[in-house]
Amino acid sequence: MKTTGRSKVAFIKFGGMAFGGTEKVLQTIASELPKDKYNVDYFYCDAAPYIGSDYEHIDTDPSRIEYCINNGVNVIKFNVEFKDITTPTHDWVNTDFWDYFDESNYDLIVTGRAGHPEYPFTKIKDTKIIDTIHLAGFAENKLNVYKTILISSEQRKKWIKSGGQRKKSLIIPNPVYTVSSDDKFETNDKFVFGMHQRDDENIFSHIPLEAYKMIESEETLFMLLGGSDKYKEQAKKLDIKNIKFLPTTPDIIEIHKFLNSLNVYAHGRKDGEQCSTAIIEAMSHGLPLISHIAPSMGQAEQISNAGEIAESSNRYAEIMKKFMEDEDFYNQCVRNSKERYQKIYSLNAVIRQYIHLFDEAIAFKGYSKYEIFRHYIQNIRNAIYLFSTNLFKFIVKIAKKIIHLFR
Repeated sequence: MKTTGRSKVAFIKFGGMAFGGTEKVLQTIASELPKDKYNVDYFYCDAAPYIGSDYEHIDTDPSRIEYCINNGVNVIKFNVEFKDITTPTHDWVNTDFWDYFDESNYDLIVTGRAGHPEYPFTKIKDTKIIDTIHLAGFAENKLNVYKTILISSEQRKKWIKSGGQRKKSLIIPNPVYTVSSDDKFETNDKFVFGMHQRDDENIFSHIPLEAYKMIESEETLFMLLGGSDKYKEQAKKLDIKNIKFLPTTPDIIEIHKFLNSLNVYAHGRKDGEQCSTAIIEAMSHGLPLISHIAPSMGQAEQISNAGEIAESSNRYAEIMKKFMEDEDFYNQCVRNSKERYQKIYSLNAVIRQYIHLFDEAIAFKGYSKYEIFRHYIQNIRNAIYLFSTNLFKFIVKIAKKIIHLFR
């Protein structure tokens, strides 16, 4: 089985060479692994239509293929005609994947999924799997899943509630590729707040600009790279004068030129974060950070002592003012931001964790009969707990409807 010398690792991802979040994470890990130690194959297909949904997956980006190949990754393309999300495991229809892939050739297989257990990993029975989850995710408790990787403590709690076993999980942040550059935009020596965000009105937050309006002066500037048009509408409605809008760009050089221009990263997102790439990029520049309370609070875990979290627009404005007026506070947050980035979020720190994990997984010789027995007992307990919890929720829902009918 497998190899002598270099360990063989397979990454497998539907639409895996797109410029999307999960895809970029897998591409980065595969590319940054030391090739004198690992022989890395990356299996991908182009995006295919979904059965059961109008959702359109992001297309393949040739620059991502080039990035992987230039970093010693063996890129292997297979074909899928449809992805059937009406099936429990989102099966691939009319695929030649199995013509290219044989699990017995690999020491380790790496997944990348957003939700519940997915094809083809449910078909892989023997080879050890590292299961990386990029949204809340349902637990996959197959015995050959060596560890499940989650990107925040909050996400891990949700995963455990769905039936996951804490001892089989690890928290590792997303790897983020950053660049060093001294270029910046002209800001006329103003104190600059800002953030960058994708163009998505569903994540628009009214808080950063609402707070900025309260402290705006001739000495301040707010810069926004990308983001929904709702920010422009809000700025106009609030009559904000000192604000600069920059177009969305995938160009990492331009993103870091933007970040070089800021004094404080003023984060905002309506639904909150799990593990924000934007915050990591800001920390790579040693920027202090502000954010606010939201349904998901991964941003608070990331920011920690590198800034503060506001519970309202008024409090957000107070923190903005504090950064401008309290030099000691500002400088301490700068130091903390740099330290957190280097120790936790830098690309080197994240890849080191993956190398340690991969080596540990590859060296693992298997479970004892007692451990296998305990594993199945735990799965049964989890299944009973989830069933009873969902049944209770269903009964409560029906009871409320009955009560409503008789009022």
